[in-house]
Amino acid sequence: MALVYGLVTAMAFGVGDFLAGQVTKRVPTLLVVLYAQLVGVMMMLPVGLMSGQAASVDAFMWGSLGGLSLGIGFLFYFSALSRGKMGVVSSVAGILSALVPVATGLAIGERPGAGALIAVVLIALAIILISKKEPEKQSASQAGSAVLIQAALAGVLIGLLFVFLHIPANDESMWTVFFTMTGAFTAVAALLIFRRANIFDINKKAWIFILGNGFLQTFGAVTYVLGVSIGLMSIVALAGALSPLFTLICARLFISERLNRLQIAGVALALTGISLLVVYT
Repeated sequence: MALVYGLVTAMAFGVGDFLAGQVTKRVPTLLVVLYAQLVGVMMMLPVGLMSGQAASVDAFMWGSLGGLSLGIGFLFYFSALSRGKMGVVSSVAGILSALVPVATGLAIGERPGAGALIAVVLIALAIILISKKEPEKQSASQAGSAVLIQAALAGVLIGLLFVFLHIPANDESMWTVFFTMTGAFTAVAALLIFRRANIFDINKKAWIFILGNGFLQTFGAVTYVLGVSIGLMSIVALAGALSPLFTLICARLFISERLNRLQIAGVALALTGISLLVVYT
């Protein structure tokens, strides 16, 4: 069941990323991130209140750290995408966001088994291949060291989000997600205020995409904390990191984006890795 929660997390994040990718063609990226996190705050406040869970210091501290990691990670990621090769940036960020929680889980004593570890390797390779939106070969030098550093920082910070969400007790999880969304919103809002940006510069037609993105991001965070409450973080977070697979599926279904050979190979590896996880976990 924990693996199912992880895959639902990946689906929510992946479809949300697809919506964000569509709306950022018309609305500044930072505004999309800002209002998506605000949607999350508004969703999780009544959920936290109705859950009967405690809004503890641990939930506040680790949730806020998770939110800062998410907000700053997004800033690094979008900056790297604007300056470097999309395939290189998304591959570096994607693989690190998956490996950070997996390595942390192993470090704290999680032992998913040999079959599951093989699945970890396959899914990590799948994330790299699925992220290759450009069919031509790319080298690290094409992106530039500064861009690669930004992509790596983005991946590590987004991976830390999975770790921070896992730390508070299970009976504090809903408030942890609330403080995560609040922290991310605060980080992005502070940057926009510093830049004196017009936060109301949004096309009316864009709101449905922003609301959808915010809902799915928050829903994905909730399913993740539910998953790690009953299973291994290394497995649930790895499954959750498969979000590019669902973004790719949406792009193929809704905007008829063609898959290159590397992406098709990545999908095959992802499905193989998921099958191994089903068998061995």
